[in-house]
Amino acid sequence: MTYDNVISRHLLVILMVPALVLVAPAAAQETHKLTVQPGETIEVGAETLVLDLINFRNQSTLNPVTELRQYRDEDSRKEITRVIGVSNDDYFKINAYTFKGKYGRYFAYSKQDGLIEHNSIVFVQAATPTATETVAAVTETLTETPTAPATAATAPAQAPLPGLIAIAAVGICGLFTAAQKR
Repeated sequence: MTYDNVISRHLLVILMVPALVLVAPAAAQETHKLTVQPGETIEVGAETLVLDLINFRNQSTLNPVTELRQYRDEDSRKEITRVIGVSNDDYFKINAYTFKGKYGRYFAYSKQDGLIEHNSIVFVQAATPTATETVAAVTETLTETPTAPATAATAPAQAPLPGLIAIAAVGICGLFTAAQKR
């Protein structure tokens, strides 16, 4: 009986080590916040961008921005064509799927203050470079120094499904443990 318990504990340890190896890189990945000021243009691609909306709030009340609104013809007196909810204006995640092809100028809106008309941001679709464009961009980067400030930073690449794999491994370990207790 004690021999079976030792084997099950060893099996549990052996299965937990790969699960932890898979979880550690997923936990270590950190998303970089991009600080955005009113009037800037942000290139949005398939990668998730985390925005920190600085100076978008009404400076007299400092109430948080709760929505980004797009108006027809970029005129805030016309009808609203698209609304994007902002749950936290200090840590706002977006990607190409957020906009569903509706790029353009978006105005800040606060539930307490209403439309903050002078605080807008322009979102444009990021171009997907071809292989030759990527090589040209790398060559240019090595020979030239940038003269204009960058408007958007790309998020670090993330491994596909590392968390799901780790959760599955932990679940399998739990099933083995439950089966051993029977």
